[in-house]
Amino acid sequence: MSRLKELRKIVGDKLRESITDAEKLESAYAHLYGVSLAATVIAERRGEEFGLPVQE
Repeated sequence: MSRLKELRKIVGDKLRESITDAEKLESAYAHLYGVSLAATVIAERRGEEFGLPVQE
């Protein structure tokens, strides 16, 4: 499993553990997507790499 898929699974599992209301869960996913998108835009503007760091 790729690191990104593994991270998505962990975050998804934690969210589903703590949020039982489907509407709130959907909002949490949308919020996290927006935060990650904003972080990507900021990194691009700074000329930084914006992917997951390579694990050695």
